[in-house]
Amino acid sequence: MATIKEVAALAGVSIGTVSNVLNGKTKNLDLINKVEIAMKELGYRPDANARSLKRDKSGLIGLILPNPINPEFTALISYIESMLYERGYSVLLNFTYDNRFIEQKSIDKCLEQRVDGIILLPVINSRKNLISSKGNVPILVVSPREDALINGDAIFLDYAHAFEETINFFKEQSLDNIGMILDGSYLYNEKLIDIYKKNYNNEYLLKFTDYSKERGFKTAFELLSDYGEIQGFIAGNYLIAEGIEKAAKLLNKENIAIVPVKNSNWIEGEGSYPSQIALSQKKVAEKIIGRIIKAIEEPKTYEPLIESVFAEFKHNRKINKGLNSTKSGSTLRLAMYDSPTSNSLKMLSQIYTQNTGINIEFDLFKYDELENIIYGITNEKNQVYDGLMMDIIWIEEVIKKGILASFGEEKINFNKFISGIEQQCGLYNGDYHTIPIMSGTQLLFYQKDLFENEQMKRYFELTYDRVLEVPSTWAEFNIVAEFFTKSFNPRSPISYGASMVSGENIYTTINYLNRLWSYGSDVFDREGNVIINNKNSYIALESLISSYKYSPTDSLNSWDEVVDFFKRGKAAMTILYDSYAMDLNDYTKSKVAGNLGVAQIPGDTPVLGGWSLGINKYSENREEMEEFISWCSGEQTVVPLLLLGGSTLQKSYYEGSELENIYPWKYDVLESYRKSRKRILPNIKIRDMGRNYLYNHVISKEIMNVLKGNLNIKEGIESIEKELNKLIKT
Repeated sequence: MATIKEVAALAGVSIGTVSNVLNGKTKNLDLINKVEIAMKELGYRPDANARSLKRDKSGLIGLILPNPINPEFTALISYIESMLYERGYSVLLNFTYDNRFIEQKSIDKCLEQRVDGIILLPVINSRKNLISSKGNVPILVVSPREDALINGDAIFLDYAHAFEETINFFKEQSLDNIGMILDGSYLYNEKLIDIYKKNYNNEYLLKFTDYSKERGFKTAFELLSDYGEIQGFIAGNYLIAEGIEKAAKLLNKENIAIVPVKNSNWIEGEGSYPSQIALSQKKVAEKIIGRIIKAIEEPKTYEPLIESVFAEFKHNRKINKGLNSTKSGSTLRLAMYDSPTSNSLKMLSQIYTQNTGINIEFDLFKYDELENIIYGITNEKNQVYDGLMMDIIWIEEVIKKGILASFGEEKINFNKFISGIEQQCGLYNGDYHTIPIMSGTQLLFYQKDLFENEQMKRYFELTYDRVLEVPSTWAEFNIVAEFFTKSFNPRSPISYGASMVSGENIYTTINYLNRLWSYGSDVFDREGNVIINNKNSYIALESLISSYKYSPTDSLNSWDEVVDFFKRGKAAMTILYDSYAMDLNDYTKSKVAGNLGVAQIPGDTPVLGGWSLGINKYSENREEMEEFISWCSGEQTVVPLLLLGGSTLQKSYYEGSELENIYPWKYDVLESYRKSRKRILPNIKIRDMGRNYLYNHVISKEIMNVLKGNLNIKEGIESIEKELNKLIKT
């Protein structure tokens, strides 16, 4: 292995200079280049242990777990490791096998390795006086037992409310004889035991065992053999639940309801379990990392506390529940926007057809094509399409034109959709006219490793005299995009800093609105007057034109093309509607999967989007169409629709832990919706075109003229103003 002396000799510099480069103590770009070229040629890797001896921190955090077989720990380890890596730390993993002596040895081993902190999930019979720290090394205890958290810093995994909801669920089903088989981690959890005893007098049906399927099988078999009246079980983990299921099957005990504690997983739960108790391992990991990093990096102001993370009780709704074939033979035809959600819904509708006998036909169109079809229905009273998919910006106008039937609230619970999307529900004169089926808020996606690369961070700081961070303003966005564009920075490991849509279309206008709103301007005021011609609008357009320098402007003309370009790892950043991002974290389709960072968009001014489904008032199948929409927009279709690449606006999905490992940005969506703004449309008629024509064509056309050099910034804004006023006055 090469030494630092050999690196210095090859680079023609002193050993001290090499050390300064490694520790970021020089800004001499020429010296940095020489040293890094020599390191690469020799294959030199700095000795992390040796370097840590010279610093206060080792960059290592101990993670001590009770065992390697609990399914919950797999996800937890993955999240913790990933989150620590992003912050420049590594994990030293140890297992105690639920042995107090091994636990103490694991703590000592971590201390010998000079860890900066320890994350400890204690063994079953941990003492109440569990240590809180060792010298200057903070120890964070994570446990479902409150008594193990008395001394020191702790996170309490609280299952109490979820267990109470589970028992209420059994009672609602008139199931009174319920057994509870828990793993040892609950053995001293008096709160859960008291909840069980308070509701059931049969304490003999409460058992503790280890984490395995085999022990779960043995315990359940014994209980079912001795007490044949048992109607259901609460299982402490998924492995125990599988053991219970096997025992019931062998004893021919049908209809035994099993509610396990497990990571939320629709594929497993939909077929086997009516409900489950889930604890978001991502939320647990976020809480852990936030606390341990603060304890390490801010020891003088950090205060050890006990914080809670709450488990959730959720139903597993069968996708075909309630479907029947009483109206078999009908055919429903839908005019849909060609999008991931439409294609997913098309695939999923096969289940509806198989269970009801009603055929569903999907005609998929480009944005302009669908807009023309919908506005054409007004004049022709067209009955060709039973269902119509609409952009949020069309809904109000289409309702006023009188071509949409209203929905009955007895079939669709509008309160189950997330707040802030009322306009997608088509509420007009007290009636609902559309159902939200495709989410529409914007997020910034980026390749994490580019922002974490020490060499890139050093070059960025030398070039711009600022730290390389995920941008929060449009000025920062352009600086970062320039840095990662190879034509501007030959050192960039990728071709472009951004992946952005262009062309005469609504997507280009949305790119501009993000900046326009951020700089305090707009296209129209609340009365519909054109107000775009001002200095802030010039600055916003100049920012957008600059951004296009860092993206291929000729080849990306739709969100789909932008997604594809980013998936191939060709760009550092992209801004997308969440409904188009579903394939980004698919390892079989995306090179950025597993390396995906997500943030709110620069300027905090996302353009509210989203699509809804309405019923053509002239359809002869209005009742059948309402039944189909009720099914496809309901909670029972959420997960399969998402797994097929679609999206949802059901509140329960965003509040629960389902699919958080597949779509790690799901929790960012709600925050983005809170910030999203809707485009203002003047209350006018534009021949046979919808008012969205102003955004879709007029604004984007002039932006492209500026981008192509046909107009300067000022001329472009003046031309937008002129064309908008001309159409409005006409």
